[in-house]
Amino acid sequence: MTHTAEIKEAFDKDLSKVIKGVPYQDKLIVLGDFNAPGFSAIHLAALYGRLECLKLIVEKFEVDVNLASLTGWTPIHLVMNKESGPRALECLQYLIGKGADINVQNQGGTSPLHKAASEGRLDCIIELVEAGADVHAKDAEGQQPIDLCRIWAHRSCARYLNDAMWKTGKRNFAREMHKLNQIKSECQHSEQNFLKIEKREQDLLNAVAFSNWLATKQQQGLPDSAKRWHFPEDRAKLDAVPKKEVAKIPPGEKKTSMHTKRRAKIKGEPRLSATAQPRTGKSQRAWNASVNPSSPQVTDIFRPTTVRLGTNPEACGDHDFSSFLFLSKDSRGQPVINMAYKGRLSPVPNLPYEVIEKSLYPHARPLRLKMPQEFKPTHIFDVTRKRRPSLEHRWTDEMAVSLRETLDPALRAMLKAHLSAINDSS
Repeated sequence: MTHTAEIKEAFDKDLSKVIKGVPYQDKLIVLGDFNAPGFSAIHLAALYGRLECLKLIVEKFEVDVNLASLTGWTPIHLVMNKESGPRALECLQYLIGKGADINVQNQGGTSPLHKAASEGRLDCIIELVEAGADVHAKDAEGQQPIDLCRIWAHRSCARYLNDAMWKTGKRNFAREMHKLNQIKSECQHSEQNFLKIEKREQDLLNAVAFSNWLATKQQQGLPDSAKRWHFPEDRAKLDAVPKKEVAKIPPGEKKTSMHTKRRAKIKGEPRLSATAQPRTGKSQRAWNASVNPSSPQVTDIFRPTTVRLGTNPEACGDHDFSSFLFLSKDSRGQPVINMAYKGRLSPVPNLPYEVIEKSLYPHARPLRLKMPQEFKPTHIFDVTRKRRPSLEHRWTDEMAVSLRETLDPALRAMLKAHLSAINDSS
């Protein structure tokens, strides 16, 4: 038996449940020829939800489950329609299990999720979303699956897609933020290395410039006395040395301070007079800034910093890349990151420009909301309000009549008076 005969026999057995008493040649007229509209046997089996035919065509004849028609329709598209009925879900699960592309789009940009949304197949929508279908996919008209649910008033499907889109958006945002944090960590390490190299080069340039300056002054080096001269900072280092590590003075030798030895080696240095010598006695009493002399001495005058929410921003612990990474937009409005010495950084996380900017430059944004400083009072008469209803406003047409259960004589008299006043004014 040939392949065509086996397919015909399978269709005769399976489609006889739908089209009874119709010969196979007439069924081709009902279903359409296999080649004329670009539909093959697998497309017709999916269109009518015939699972046994799908298994025969896919498993025995090894037909590709992603076989597209002339207009791009695949079996996973055609499964979800009115003809397949309740058999659509089991056929869809079989096609997904056989490796059908759940995000394939036809020439109009319609994906299987678009088709399920337009048909209101909630069970198929759940199956596609759990399999990883793109809930944010757009067709040629820019419509998402949830838009088709709203157009065709499939509320349960729209509610489920709305929840799935929210979860998917949060998951994608967290994944892209993780990528951005990894990029920031690598860039921070690169920035530290770059600053070290830059500092080393700057020190080398400074040394070369200093040597050139000495050459212009015709000085090849400093005098030996100047080389041995120690600055006052060294005195603090000397005093910090423990007493046991200081060399002991031999008996009979007068103790001479290191400062005196240094000064003796420098020739031609003028000596300070006795009056100019520093006072070695008790230190002078510090000035008492208090108005009451008997009060304790004021050692530190300050006002403690008070925490005022909204005006004092808290310290930001994030690293700022304002001098190393440069953020801009390309011709399509997508964010572009350039490094200081490596050029363009790629790939850039799929995040909005504002989110990347706040993450890279944390010091450029206020961390707390500032308290408004210019509150101005407004008189109640200056507040804009609706105008009062005029006589032409027929309040009796809706409100007065709708709120009354019975039209008593008093209400009828009031209505007549109101209507007569309106007619007189007009």
